[in-house]
Amino acid sequence: MADDGKFGFGEKLDLEDTEVAGWLVGAFQPGGTIKPAVDLKGTSELTKDIKIVDVDTHLSEPGDLWTARLPQSLKAKAPYIKRVGAMDYWHIGDEVISPGGASVIDKKRNKTLGRLSLPTVEQIHPGAYEVDARVKFMDDMGIWAQIAYPNSFAGSSVSLLQWVDKEFAETLIKIYNDDRADFQKRSNNRIFPMALLPVWDSKAMEKEARRCLEDLDMKGFNLPDRPEQFGIPSFTEDHWAPLFEICDAKEIPINFHIATGGIDGFSITWKDFEFQTKLAIGAMLFYIGNAATLGNFIVSGLMDKYQKMKIVSVESGIGWVPFLLEALEYQMDEMMPDKKLQRRPAEYFRDQMFASFWFEKVAPQKMLDIIGPDNVMFETDFPHPTSLYPDPQAHITEALGGVDKPTLRKVLQGNAERCYNLKF
Repeated sequence: MADDGKFGFGEKLDLEDTEVAGWLVGAFQPGGTIKPAVDLKGTSELTKDIKIVDVDTHLSEPGDLWTARLPQSLKAKAPYIKRVGAMDYWHIGDEVISPGGASVIDKKRNKTLGRLSLPTVEQIHPGAYEVDARVKFMDDMGIWAQIAYPNSFAGSSVSLLQWVDKEFAETLIKIYNDDRADFQKRSNNRIFPMALLPVWDSKAMEKEARRCLEDLDMKGFNLPDRPEQFGIPSFTEDHWAPLFEICDAKEIPINFHIATGGIDGFSITWKDFEFQTKLAIGAMLFYIGNAATLGNFIVSGLMDKYQKMKIVSVESGIGWVPFLLEALEYQMDEMMPDKKLQRRPAEYFRDQMFASFWFEKVAPQKMLDIIGPDNVMFETDFPHPTSLYPDPQAHITEALGGVDKPTLRKVLQGNAERCYNLKF
């Protein structure tokens, strides 16, 4: 995903551009190395009495999510999935806007490595988009509940403005939230999609936020970081105050998922790297990019104004958190001697922030007491390329087997319940 916008999800795609076509082939072409499925048996001996909450997963939007819910007069303007050659793409009208997949788990539960997705929806395991198949997959993996994020160009609500006007984008967001809230209900409140908001309009954003919480029972919001890069006021401006006041009063989490507005990890890899090498390095840089999100909030003064609002760093790991906080402690003293904040960086993180891990072993084994056992949550990133699959229980046992039971329960269940206001 280059910084010129050619390769990004949610960016316009020119299939005649040889560079774009080459990237898409590398990302979505058939074949690839297979990591075979294993016999999943639910929870392990270690986790058998814990209702594990997986705080970062993705749901693939059905191709008719919008067209099925709009009046005939608006259907032609709505996103839909259509096959071009051997691949499925999201379209608006005749324009290709994004690949349609973003899942690497196939119908036999094998995982394809070195790709961003399987080429077509038919190849993807239905657990990526069907509620019953998803819940069955969760049971097999020993996962009780999941927090879910978008899987298409809609990952950042701002991206809609590249193809439609603001009024219609707001309509599309409402339909998305209605559909995801219905998915939550049909899962018997085991899958909790995060809501999108029309972030370009302060009043509309406040109204939709209240609707999502009060009418739809949704549990949090997914926002893009650095809104000013999209022509939207910075988080320090009054534009955001109504939303922040809601989240503060109701203790609602604001989630910042990687790759939705912070650092573009793919754009700062070396130019001559092949696709799979870019994927490895770029993914790692996306994780570290969320350090900027937490750092910006910590020094902004916003956490003093909204002391019950929760900030969640999603799909970014936890091992870098102690360094971030230690560096901010030092830099604040050296570089911000006149800035008057009520707390120290580690205190802001402890009081109002959360981060999650999946593949890491060192941090869960050796750093929980430093990071804060009340601030760490667990995720799998199912069904994405870096997902902790095929056997998350084996990794939990390896990474957390030496942790005391109360802390284990916090990390796998309690912290997420508190963050997202869940009751099991």
